[in-house]
Amino acid sequence: MKNSISILLLLVLSVLFNQSLLAQDYRVAVRAHNGVEHAFTQWQETLNALSKAIPEHSFKLVPIISLKEITLAAERGEFDFILTNPSSYVELNILHDARVLVTLNNKRADTAQSRFGSVIFTHAGNDHILSIQDLKNTTVMAVSEPAFGGWRVAWLEMLKHGIDPYKDLKAVKFTNSKTQAEVVNAVRDGIVEVGVVRTDQLERMANSGKADLRYFRILNSKDTPAFPFFHSTELYPEWAFAAMPSVPDSHSQSVKKALQSIQPSSHAARKGQYVGWINPLDYTSAENLMKRLQVGPFFKSR
Repeated sequence: MKNSISILLLLVLSVLFNQSLLAQDYRVAVRAHNGVEHAFTQWQETLNALSKAIPEHSFKLVPIISLKEITLAAERGEFDFILTNPSSYVELNILHDARVLVTLNNKRADTAQSRFGSVIFTHAGNDHILSIQDLKNTTVMAVSEPAFGGWRVAWLEMLKHGIDPYKDLKAVKFTNSKTQAEVVNAVRDGIVEVGVVRTDQLERMANSGKADLRYFRILNSKDTPAFPFFHSTELYPEWAFAAMPSVPDSHSQSVKKALQSIQPSSHAARKGQYVGWINPLDYTSAENLMKRLQVGPFFKSR
């Protein structure tokens, strides 16, 4: 009798334990590069789609503007999943064992884009700035130092052309708002001579009436097949959706499957401005860039 009671008790405890594993309140951090309000507008429907596809879990959106704060929040264990740029993901992977589940397949100008880069541009009236070599002794603005397409990719391109921005420029400035629109407006208004933004930023602002492309000259303009946007650099994998190590693998795989099931015509995809989610691309190129620049986990003082 005692053995039967013990076995029954173990079974009950086992069921309760398994139920505690099944039902989780997950926090999904998102790099809010266009501000917190915009992050909710863009990504809340994607989290709603996850909650619908995986009803045993709940998913709470946690927008974080600062890339440095993302790393600090990871150290404090404040989120379970993360959608962020390539170098931020590489840093979280190396320092905190984050594992990429899918890569964002963006919808831009009715095309699917799983890669992006940087645009280096100046005001069309700056006749003395026609190439990257002309950046010496100029003032350049970017969104923030840890920004990937918004700074680091362009920084590497400058080095390739013999320009060290921290030695050869008059000044490197970063935005107060942590938004790339501030960079575009600063170049337009003559506050700085040169700006750096991620690819498709200029076109999106032009399409919404917030920028006039006639005011700008693209430096080191490249032509890449099937990529219809201004770019001054090589292209890198799009943002990574990753799981932190505290998330059970079975739950991570459920999230991956749910994301990849989102259709381009869905409300989530339309609000998120993407086509869908694809199997993870190789982020080695982003890691190599960070090693070359000696940033993140590879930091060395300049």
